[in-house]
Amino acid sequence: MKIYFSAALIYKDKRGKSYDRIMDSINKSGHKLLNYGMEREVLDIKQQDSNQFRNHYKSVLKWMNQSDLVVVEASFPSTMHIGHEISLALDKGKPVVVLYEKGFSPFFLEGADKDKLILSEYNSENLEEVLSDAIEYAASQQDVRFNFFISPAIGNYLDWISKEKKIPRSVYLRGLIEKDMEDSEEYNS
Repeated sequence: MKIYFSAALIYKDKRGKSYDRIMDSINKSGHKLLNYGMEREVLDIKQQDSNQFRNHYKSVLKWMNQSDLVVVEASFPSTMHIGHEISLALDKGKPVVVLYEKGFSPFFLEGADKDKLILSEYNSENLEEVLSDAIEYAASQQDVRFNFFISPAIGNYLDWISKEKKIPRSVYLRGLIEKDMEDSEEYNS
């Protein structure tokens, strides 16, 4: 699995050992780690020009698009870019594991009602175990692609529904199936 990892570089002096342990754990578990490099320094970043910032942003989007899962160390206080990356990943339908040190909960995210947002508290003794469990759970939250053929009449209807309800065709179909699952006594027994 490809995992994009991000953390607040500004807190690297305080949490850098945890960041390294997270990246090592991802690598040792056989997953492919995608990230922009925690070896960067905040001072170097502040000296970038607008073109370098734009290129970096495009790289982050590319890595996020390539990833199957996003892991973020977001112990409070975190940074604006961490929140933005979490939102981007969720908007792209990616499962997101948000790790935070015990006592440093990213409290704003506690109110989020997202199926694919996994908040996981850790301490120095259990970081690798918490991360492994969270990755396993997040992997089960990935969407499964399912393709099938439809008649032109059904295609026209789905196009019409999409325009009328202002939702993608897949969202409409998923809603029908979820409603049927909910109403099925046989399935729910």
